[in-house]
Amino acid sequence: MSPRADPRPGVAYRRSEGDPARVVLESSGDPELPVEDLPLESWLEAVHPEDRDRLREELVDGDVDVAYRIVRDGTDPTWIHEHGRRTEAGDVIGYLFPAYERIERQRRLEQQRERLEEFASVVSHDLRNPLSVAVGNLELAREFDGDDAVERIDRAHDALDRMDDLISDLLSLAREGRSVESTAETDLRIVVDRAWATVGRAANAGLVVEDPLPRIECDHSRLRQALENLFRNAIEHGSDAEVDPDPDTAPRDGDETGDRRAASDGVRVFVGRTDDGFYVADDGPGVPEDDRELVFEPGHTTAEEGTGFGLAIVERIAEAHGWSVSVAESRAGGARFEFTGVETHEETGETACDEDTGGEDTGDEAADDGTASGATAGDTTPRSVD
Repeated sequence: MSPRADPRPGVAYRRSEGDPARVVLESSGDPELPVEDLPLESWLEAVHPEDRDRLREELVDGDVDVAYRIVRDGTDPTWIHEHGRRTEAGDVIGYLFPAYERIERQRRLEQQRERLEEFASVVSHDLRNPLSVAVGNLELAREFDGDDAVERIDRAHDALDRMDDLISDLLSLAREGRSVESTAETDLRIVVDRAWATVGRAANAGLVVEDPLPRIECDHSRLRQALENLFRNAIEHGSDAEVDPDPDTAPRDGDETGDRRAASDGVRVFVGRTDDGFYVADDGPGVPEDDRELVFEPGHTTAEEGTGFGLAIVERIAEAHGWSVSVAESRAGGARFEFTGVETHEETGETACDEDTGGEDTGDEAADDGTASGATAGDTTPRSVD
């Protein structure tokens, strides 16, 4: 293939036969590949020492098709793919462009290394602790009779349940780091209803949804897991906020919902749309400002029974979609998780994904919960669900 026919972005260049180490740029720079600030007169000096011999061999004869790293002061090495052909005069003309495959492979390897480190940390500490508790109590149970033995066995059972939770969340954390391979236009309201039916129905909690929520491009099942984790996080942390019984002064979650919190001893969860995505908020105790950078770290938790992986999984799912997720304070003083960079669609009617039951829950089941899943697209009245 002629390098000038290459459809990928890049910078056109020329190397002369008499001075192959010198690079002459023949087109404007690629913003992803700012090579103009490199030593064009002695290009090899900018090449990573471990890659120079490989590039020299390519420049000896024939066409050039090689990936190598260039080094700039104060930055990490950048992978470049050089693709050129040799002219009859012996010069090499071609393109320099980011080596996307190499970059992506390096990114995946770094992610895998991070997950292995997380796994090693959990195995060496988080799993070892409940295992020690279980073993210790089972050994003590041998020495006791009656109720004392039963109590020791119960403690061992609780420790094993804890291990099961940790293992399940660790496996989810590993899986959710994968990029989303396929998405479909999805009614966010349906995913919200099904996630709430799984997590919130039996809890002393309420759901307030702004209608209509947007239709978004997503992987239905993975988004549902993210929402379930957020709902569970709000419910587990409970609500320390005092309820104002006066409807004229009851707190609002935010300008998007306009829905007042009903009097309840349980936490309220709010879901609504934003300009470039959606949010999930609550009126619980919130996240201290100093901890907001830590909440997505694997293993970080303030809940006595928490594993510390729930919000890390949420962030992984968002990143797998190409979204960003951040945490702030809700209008009611609780936590507000905002998803941005979400591809939204205008209301276009049902899609194939709308018919997906997503497992054991159906749209009818969610509607039985009072979440008004059948609300029409034009209904903009926020719904409150207990």
